[in-house]
Amino acid sequence: MDSQFSFIWSGTAPSQRRKDVVIDPSFIGLQLSAYPYISASTPRGRFLPLDPTVERTLRNLDRIPVIDTQAIAVLYVGPGQTTEDEIFSNTNGSPGFLRFMAGLGRLIKLKGQRDVYTGGLDTQDDRDGEYAYAWWDDLIQVIYHAPHLMPNPVTAPGEKPNYFTKKREVGNDYVKIVFNDSGLDYKFDTIKSDFQFINIVISQHTPGLSGTFKDATEDNFYQVAIQRAPGIPDFAAIGDFKLISVKSLPLVVRQIGYYANVLSQLHLHTSTKGNLEYLTAWRQRWQKIQSLKN
Repeated sequence: MDSQFSFIWSGTAPSQRRKDVVIDPSFIGLQLSAYPYISASTPRGRFLPLDPTVERTLRNLDRIPVIDTQAIAVLYVGPGQTTEDEIFSNTNGSPGFLRFMAGLGRLIKLKGQRDVYTGGLDTQDDRDGEYAYAWWDDLIQVIYHAPHLMPNPVTAPGEKPNYFTKKREVGNDYVKIVFNDSGLDYKFDTIKSDFQFINIVISQHTPGLSGTFKDATEDNFYQVAIQRAPGIPDFAAIGDFKLISVKSLPLVVRQIGYYANVLSQLHLHTSTKGNLEYLTAWRQRWQKIQSLKN
């Protein structure tokens, strides 16, 4: 899916770079040889014993992802909307918002999804909707929790829709991208959550921009601002706000969202665990491999 406006991604490997992986047979032999050691009594490779400790360590290693995975919320705020329920009630968005989402990630089918990280979204029977937006390269996978793609179940005729599922997913995300078409200022704590750390708020700057699916040009701009919880330092060269062109908006917001999520993880870690080392997934895997060697 090279074009940002293609439809549902149907690839078989979540990689930006399509490539064939080839292993030279001599490489395998090298791993089992004593080289570069002089003595053959110190083999480079060792067979692992099949005991419960090793098996448990391998199971734990399998649970640690080999890539960096993130979940970020994307909210559409329609004209005049100010409350959590109004935002969660949306099942669509403006043409400008839909264009932004098409550039932010790829549309993936959730049911049976195994190649792409889904961040807790149901992959069995479409309880969280049929589709979601995701972005990935060889080292990172990001799932975007977009409430407008999730169902609004009604338990009984005439009753108010239940937004529990939407709130569960969005409320646990540290970073929220807010596409604000309300015409009003977006309040930081509009979505009530214990993990309300950073909002990236996108608002119209060029009049009428969100009401059309017009071609992206450098003459059309959105205003991007960052809202931060107390204790989180400034981390992006945004200042009060920045004007971003329609064409560049998805790329800029995607990058800011990634670094915002990393910073939020560090903030939560230091506020709860003090000076203990923050372990990335890669370092956790390295520690498990070292424990196997020991």
